Amino acid sequence: MNDTAWDQSTTPVLSYAACDPEARIGLPAGRYTTPSATASCLLGVALMCLLYGLAWLLRTTNGGAVAWEYLTGFGGIPIPIAALSCWTTAILLLKMLKIAAQRTALRLRFMPEDPGFALSTATVDRVIGAIESSVDDPSKFMLLDRVLTALKSVRNLGRPGDIGEVLAASADGDEASMDSGYTLTNGFIWAVPVLGFLGTIIGLTEAIGQFGGVLSQEDNKDIDALAGRLTDVLGGLDTAFITTGEGLVAALVLSLFLRAVRRADERLLDDVRLYCTRHVTARVRTEDR
Repeated sequence: MNDTAWDQSTTPVLSYAACDPEARIGLPAGRYTTPSATASCLLGVALMCLLYGLAWLLRTTNGGAVAWEYLTGFGGIPIPIAALSCWTTAILLLKMLKIAAQRTALRLRFMPEDPGFALSTATVDRVIGAIESSVDDPSKFMLLDRVLTALKSVRNLGRPGDIGEVLAASADGDEASMDSGYTLTNGFIWAVPVLGFLGTIIGLTEAIGQFGGVLSQEDNKDIDALAGRLTDVLGGLDTAFITTGEGLVAALVLSLFLRAVRRADERLLDDVRLYCTRHVTARVRTEDR
């Protein structure tokens, strides 16, 4: 947006419905970079169906049979592990897209390019009008909502010098909101290895029970029969160790993905704060000349 924004055209140059991934397909949109539970759950179900659908189609091949066993066998423990992993992946994918959507507002320039322009009680309404007329639903963008809150406080209170404090308070609130947006993913990543350890308990219990049955059999002198029963014991140990391994590997991959997305979220907060300092706070004039 350049100086033409002062014309307050009725045609928006930025639309939230056109750039946010949830709003684009008509689903409820979460605040800023936090996806809504509805959208993330639906995408998680889609990823789950894709994963198990491909495994089911390939189950007749050698590799596909192994994949199908690892996804459905071992007491069924891999199924909830996969479900939580898919839901977590869906949340993080949507977060990445929503971060990119929020960054589009950073390209806007709603102040005049004239370096002599100063933001004061006499000009604040013009800036507010430029933003509201050029952006469809500006309150949905972190940057624009923060700026509008500060500008309207100047208009209502008549103290341009307070704009820095208002922007700082909004930044703290946005940071707290960003942190709370990771509560669900942190819980899922914690639960994934716990499910693996639950498989360990089930597998060891099964193995110990099978081993006790082997020792109690009267025909345990028959080598072939003994070997067959020991195979059942090893099956319980498979459940114990493989489910634990699946849970730990899934938690590791999701944790690395989470760190990358969170870093992108933090960079957005830093860039929004820097934008406000350079293009809003630096233009403030505390008294009319």
